[in-house]
Amino acid sequence: MTAAKVFEYIGRMDRRAVYAVIAAALVIPILLQWRLRPAEMKSAKKFFDFVESLPADDGRIVLISADWGPSTKAENEPQTEVLIEHLMRRRIPFAMVSCTADAEPFLRDLPERVARRLNGENPRERWEYGRDWVNFGYQPGWSIMIQKMAAADDIRQALGTDARGTPLTEVPCMKNVKTIKDIKLMAEFTGLVGAFGAWVAFFQTNEYRPPMAHGCTSITIPEAYIYLDSGQIVGLHEGIAGAAAYSDMLSRKYEGRGPDRAIVTNTALAVAHVAVIVLIILGNIGMAVARSRPAGSAAGGGMAVQAGGEGRG
Repeated sequence: MTAAKVFEYIGRMDRRAVYAVIAAALVIPILLQWRLRPAEMKSAKKFFDFVESLPADDGRIVLISADWGPSTKAENEPQTEVLIEHLMRRRIPFAMVSCTADAEPFLRDLPERVARRLNGENPRERWEYGRDWVNFGYQPGWSIMIQKMAAADDIRQALGTDARGTPLTEVPCMKNVKTIKDIKLMAEFTGLVGAFGAWVAFFQTNEYRPPMAHGCTSITIPEAYIYLDSGQIVGLHEGIAGAAAYSDMLSRKYEGRGPDRAIVTNTALAVAHVAVIVLIILGNIGMAVARSRPAGSAAGGGMAVQAGGEGRG
């Protein structure tokens, strides 16, 4: 078979074969845990550097709002996970909360999964619920709930109990946390348009506004950059690429860190993008080869396609 016929065949490739190639380009890197070093991102580095600058033993906490569910899990979960891991490695206590009911199981499972991995890496150290993190659970009301937390004289009394039913006054990492001033960073991850705007608008008082960071899906990056450029947030995860860049910084700081889903997923997407580009190039070459054939041959080919189409009808 000549090269011209090969390119012509590729140009007429069945779309199902194209889908199969893309599926393989996504699945194989994930199964084999391929890891390509991601591109550096200034927005992720700002996020990382700010978390690095936080004191670990001042009695204050980081608040993580995971306002996402299964529909944006592929991007928002790795973003949330790398921050949780960073905070745990630095022994900075944090609280999980969500204004989205779909997020409730992730508020429980994600920190526990990270803690199990770290406990396996460092048998001499332990990460435990209550001491290293607390789960406020799903809180309905959205903007009303945000304002209630911001205005509360005692957040523990305002929320009452954690997701397990334990009074927040009895949770060790909440011992010194009373008002919004005891939250040294608020990080929100979501794929919902306008969700982060509610935190920016309402989670503050006349005397204090916590530093804020954000993680968004790729489609909402333009909206998120408004907050980054204006200085309203200290850092940003731009889709899965932002989580991968943050994960790479963690790997460079903590030697022996295991495979991370952010980098593996980002690698799979990179391979799939390359596959798409290669298929587009080959398809266009095939189309050009077909057009360059003699008129009689092209007509014959056209008639064959038409006849096949009528047969299927």
